[in-house]
Amino acid sequence: MSSDPKFASFLGSTLIDDGISGVGLAVFGMIVSMTSYRNGEKWAWYVSWSMPTGILAAQLNVYVLTGSVVMIYLAAAFTIASVLALLLPYRQFFPRKPRG
Repeated sequence: MSSDPKFASFLGSTLIDDGISGVGLAVFGMIVSMTSYRNGEKWAWYVSWSMPTGILAAQLNVYVLTGSVVMIYLAAAFTIASVLALLLPYRQFFPRKPRG
């Protein structure tokens, strides 16, 4: 097996970029969660749907690349937990309108 320094450099920079993007998204999610989501602002609820969507896309991408069935289980577990976490406080963001 031969090693290609250009490919190794490309792969290394791609992994670093992915890591930086992941940290940035995590920090953004924490800030939204600790401020606007906690205050019940509707936009924060909508933006929070990017988390389960992103988790699902990332896990399915790893599954496609590796073929590991474990990725399907992780995708299902994380997506179900994220969706439940968004649906349980639904009425806080969208209270019922009084009839009258």
